[in-house]
Amino acid sequence: MKKLTILFTLLIFFGCSKDDSNTNENPNNQLDPEVAENVVTILDDNSNLTSSASELNNGIYNIDFTSEVPEININDIIVGNEREGFLRKVVSVSSNGNSLSMQTTQATIDDLFNNVSIQFNTNISESSRMSNPVSKRTQVNYLRQGISFNENGLGYDFSNTVLYDDGNATFTITNGNAIFDPNFSFNADYSSLGGLEFLEFKAHNANLKINCDFNVTVADSLNLPEFSEILVDYDKYLTFPVAGVPVVVVINTQLVAELNASIDTNVTWISSWTNTFGVTTGVKYENDNWTRNFDLTSDLEVNSMDFGGQVNIAQNLSITPRVSLKFYGVIGPYCQPELTEDFNFNVTLPSLDWDAELKAGLNLTTGVDITVFGNTLADFSSTDSYEESIWNAPTSLTIESGNNQTANQRQLLDKPLKVKVTDALDNPMPFVPVYFSVSAGTGSLNKESAITDENGFAQVFWTLGDNTDSQSVESTVKKADGTNIKSTVIFNANSEENQTALIGTW
Repeated sequence: MKKLTILFTLLIFFGCSKDDSNTNENPNNQLDPEVAENVVTILDDNSNLTSSASELNNGIYNIDFTSEVPEININDIIVGNEREGFLRKVVSVSSNGNSLSMQTTQATIDDLFNNVSIQFNTNISESSRMSNPVSKRTQVNYLRQGISFNENGLGYDFSNTVLYDDGNATFTITNGNAIFDPNFSFNADYSSLGGLEFLEFKAHNANLKINCDFNVTVADSLNLPEFSEILVDYDKYLTFPVAGVPVVVVINTQLVAELNASIDTNVTWISSWTNTFGVTTGVKYENDNWTRNFDLTSDLEVNSMDFGGQVNIAQNLSITPRVSLKFYGVIGPYCQPELTEDFNFNVTLPSLDWDAELKAGLNLTTGVDITVFGNTLADFSSTDSYEESIWNAPTSLTIESGNNQTANQRQLLDKPLKVKVTDALDNPMPFVPVYFSVSAGTGSLNKESAITDENGFAQVFWTLGDNTDSQSVESTVKKADGTNIKSTVIFNANSEENQTALIGTW
């Protein structure tokens, strides 16, 4: 008689002492899960999967056995632990000595067990401590030259990485590192009558941090629609038995850099920023509905910004640690926190009015591909986004000197009207057009605009009008679209009546 309820709980720990409280105190008292009657288990210690990648993609499973060949019939479910594991439904089968050739389709965990709950915690660390018998191994699929990740697999160093170089344009991360330490939890409940009834995948309070110094040099115009490169790709294989059946989970982590840019002509800029996020994210299926959970804290900071050239620029860089959990080689839950950097520089000709802005943010996608879990519901994915401006220029216009002077009517003031233009970090901004206009009185200026020098200063000379009441000059800085930046300054002056000396003989 089949058991009415079967509970299997697996707790996997990866080097984090905070997870020790989740350890089962008496795991041996848990009920054994029940395997469906038509399941055939194939272990790699007495078999060899010989199918090519192309054959596997077409559902053809060729297996050589070193011991007795098991009896496998049409509609049986075969499950094995070789490679990434496999879970297949047999459509046809033929034998040749100790070899079987089977045409198969994808099976589900619902086909494998009756009334089962599968739970585990995991992160993407290389090292681990485990409270239950679990086999594991790590495989580095790709590591770009010069890239390294620490022994825990939670941090990456991608300093001195040239992302793109075509002789005309070079995009280089001169100093860069990232940390991503999610602790994922997974829970799926099945019943013999309803199939998959509950599924939850979440990461709680994960730390996500990136430090990046980004150097861009372009000799001529550039249009780079999209460029993507994998910096790191590695797998962690976990295998645990459930009633003699191997359950294989592969945690794949990829660190991906993506870049696109549109630049009018030659330019150079260097930016440096540090972005830190605390992230809680999750998706849950319950009562025939999907729901999502998202919470975010952020600390975004630009360290420095330096550029030369006045051209239209639109440049986007993203660094994404993509994490997916495969069950029997089929992607299930996944989490993709895309860390973004967007730099835009706009300039208008012939005035040369310009503005620039650096934004940073996070696009976090969390979801579940349901293929391996059951056929009764659709996939689910949710993307949450956050972005803020961490630097912009020109930002501030202030009076340096020349305010509140006194002179006679129609007299040139002793000191020029001098202003300073700075960015969001209070750095002086050169090559900024500053506009001056008489806003009160009948005075005149030697010029209506001036370009800031390398120290961010610009100045004009003011000759007072012939009125004796209020006299003032307004100074502004424009963005590329013609609107003024928020800072506007007013110079005031006091004029005195000219005194005429009368000389004569009476």
